[in-house]
Amino acid sequence: MSIDAEALRASWSSVLAHGDEVPLFFYSHLALSRPDIRELFPVVMAGQRDKFVVALGRIVSSADRTDELVPYLQRLGATHVQFGTTSEHYAPVGQSLIATLAYFLGELWTNELAQQWQAAYELVASVMQDAAAEVEQISGELPTAEESSSARSEQS
Repeated sequence: MSIDAEALRASWSSVLAHGDEVPLFFYSHLALSRPDIRELFPVVMAGQRDKFVVALGRIVSSADRTDELVPYLQRLGATHVQFGTTSEHYAPVGQSLIATLAYFLGELWTNELAQQWQAAYELVASVMQDAAAEVEQISGELPTAEESSSARSEQS
């Protein structure tokens, strides 16, 4: 299935008309469905909600420009590792995103649009998870601070 970038942009634009209710609904849905994930976020969520809207807007606006989108997603995936994000977190985030879109789009939410968003999210999550795995592999190969200190003292 090829992703209809214009359908994503048009629907996201409609969702954005609801303002701060959108990220508030998304994060509430995520916290209620997976309370264990809530601890990954700051206590005060205003900045996080803004980051969510900005990141998703950038992803949607670049949906048909993979030369711009892929490096951005790779950086995003790599960055999320330091916040404790694991591969198991991506599915509930996707479910909360789809629930949020369906809620705010109402009658505009069709099976076809749902499939478009699901396919787009799976692609985004895949690129981000691949980048995160690379970071984890590299950091697993690097010595810890304790190992480095021990090796330096043995060489002295």
